[in-house]
Amino acid sequence: MVLLFSVKEATEHNAIMTFLSYFIIHHQILLLLMFPVGIHGEYSMRSEQEILNTLLKNYDMRVRPPPANSSTEGAVNVRVNIMIRMLSKIDVVNMEYSIQLTFREQWIDPRLAYEHLGFYNPPAYLTVPHVKKSLWIPDTFFPTEKAAHRHLIDMENMFLRIYLNGTVLYSSRISLTSSCPMRLQLYPLDYQSCNFDLVSYAHTMNDIMYEWDPDKPVQLKPGVGLDLPNFVLQNITTNADCTSHTNTGSYGCLRMNLLLKRQFSYYLVQLYAPTTMIVIVSWVSFWIDLHSTAGRVALGVTTLLTMTTMQSAINAKLPPVSYVKVVDVWLGACQAFVFGALLEYAFVSYQDSARQNDRSREKAARKAQKRREKLEMVDAEVYQPPCTCHTVRFENARKKQKNTANTLTTKPNLRRVFEARETFRDKVRRYFTKPDYLPAKIDFYARFVVPLAFVAFNIIYWVSCLIMSANASTPESLV
Repeated sequence: MVLLFSVKEATEHNAIMTFLSYFIIHHQILLLLMFPVGIHGEYSMRSEQEILNTLLKNYDMRVRPPPANSSTEGAVNVRVNIMIRMLSKIDVVNMEYSIQLTFREQWIDPRLAYEHLGFYNPPAYLTVPHVKKSLWIPDTFFPTEKAAHRHLIDMENMFLRIYLNGTVLYSSRISLTSSCPMRLQLYPLDYQSCNFDLVSYAHTMNDIMYEWDPDKPVQLKPGVGLDLPNFVLQNITTNADCTSHTNTGSYGCLRMNLLLKRQFSYYLVQLYAPTTMIVIVSWVSFWIDLHSTAGRVALGVTTLLTMTTMQSAINAKLPPVSYVKVVDVWLGACQAFVFGALLEYAFVSYQDSARQNDRSREKAARKAQKRREKLEMVDAEVYQPPCTCHTVRFENARKKQKNTANTLTTKPNLRRVFEARETFRDKVRRYFTKPDYLPAKIDFYARFVVPLAFVAFNIIYWVSCLIMSANASTPESLV
């Protein structure tokens, strides 16, 4: 009986202990489900460390990733996305521009996939910028780059993410000074197309293939392209083919094209308006008396030197190209009009001097003829009474002038009206009546012909510029 009681008591004790064990385990499971944050947080940090140690244990950064489709051959697809943070300092003389951007590359490296490593509840991605030197990264470079640097303040501005399936996202903030070959035939009504290329330096298309992000290949920070002093960012395209073919192979390439339009308002105020005023000022010479040599020469030389100075200042801001620019046509035409006004006075002065010399020679010839006639009359001893007709005419004219002066003196109001009326008539006749004297006639024609010629030149010039500028507003026309 005692033995049976002992066995029964032991059985009951074991049942109680088993029940207590199940109760404790169930209670712990409930605690895990009810409070996952604190417990899982500590486990997650240990999990990231273990994941990194496991991934990098047998990882060889010297070998590019295998294809994502598990085949033995195939290129790595690198998807690129760019965010333009700043666009500034478009230098026409050196044909370059400065750009600051966030450069992002994304590819799949199956060796870094950790979703099947057996870790409990692994994170969606690992942000591990400090393991950059331990991973394989595409050897991308920028062919049009003249100078570049990464931003290192306060730390290097970059990050690197590894996702569950082995996708790697590499992002870096860089600033570049890139070349932009410019065509200045239509300056200052021109459009400039600047290419930004990226190519693999060592891996051919058999190893790396670049592609743009299909959703947003290029992003713009708000305000970029609107704060440039002389240009406006018109458009950005990313569909051009720029595959690089060399004697070592064909290398995949991506191209971003920036279409820039030059701001015309600055040049209208600083270039076209002043030069037009200088040309108009040179026309004042046509209205000055042709015998005012000092005034007309000073005006012509001053306007010509001013025009030359402005042309030199404008060309100093441009590279010394071998072709003719639109602005060269304008400046050349304005300088030709100013120089033509100076040459017009030189021709008028020459014609006036020639006619004065002819009159002097004719007067001298008449005097000599009279002297010869007098000598011949003395030799012939023939007396002829002198002619007094001119004396009578002179006396009559003097009396008439004296009577008119006396009449005007006795009537001052009538005299002022007469003088004002005569002055207005003289102005009308002098400005709008064609003179008979040839030098004055040249000035008369120049007052109307030269301005009409300048207006005709402006019509032809601006219509041609607008047509050429409209045709050059597409990237295809700038290639």
